[in-house]
Amino acid sequence: MANAEEHAAAIESVNESEVGGRTIYVSESLSKEKVTENKKRYNDRKKKYDGTKIYVGNLNFETTSEDLQAAFAQYGQVHDCFIPLDFDGNTRGFGFIQMDEEDALKAIEELNGTELDGRTLNVNKSLPKGTRASPKQVKLYVGNLSWGTEEGALRELFEEYGKVIDCYIPVDRETGQHRGFAFVTMDPDDAVRAADETDGYELDGRILRVNEAQPKGSGRSYNHNDGYDGGDAYDEAEDESWGNDAY
Repeated sequence: MANAEEHAAAIESVNESEVGGRTIYVSESLSKEKVTENKKRYNDRKKKYDGTKIYVGNLNFETTSEDLQAAFAQYGQVHDCFIPLDFDGNTRGFGFIQMDEEDALKAIEELNGTELDGRTLNVNKSLPKGTRASPKQVKLYVGNLSWGTEEGALRELFEEYGKVIDCYIPVDRETGQHRGFAFVTMDPDDAVRAADETDGYELDGRILRVNEAQPKGSGRSYNHNDGYDGGDAYDEAEDESWGNDAY
């Protein structure tokens, strides 16, 4: 580019434009010195706020960092708040909060299982990357849902077998139509009984497929409106509820 103004104009003209059906994001390339400076600032920030990192799962995709920080600020100073984004700039359904140890423990105790923007939060200490806590709750995958099945009806069915901690039917962001499957979270004993009793149960004219949700890469994946195939794999680490320090 001939000068800085043309350089800036070029970036502005193509940033967030669509190419091949995908939105591209363009910004100025940072110099090696600037990258080193940013990395040092990030590491200094981590050292400065040597507190407890909290994992917050099952976030509403519309929840902002400001919303999340405000929820935790009731229990002490929030040193850092981060909600990861995917390549399209959409939130990934989970976030991280950093607080002093005492404040963090209080926030976890008070906020785990509460609702924020219509979603039941899963709040716990963030674990080092590559480790996973033994779940105190079990998430069930419910496949082959009728397009007309609503969350209330599904929750009512599973409540016959115990307390439903969370019931979530994923929705296509573009059409608003649910995707033909759901996740129901229950205590382990209740979940085992519910899976045994509801697998093969007919709801709204469809035969349900119910079993424990499997992480991506486990060899099983879920089709949008049937049992299994290679289509719509559920990624437990990226999508929802378990403490996983990917930040």
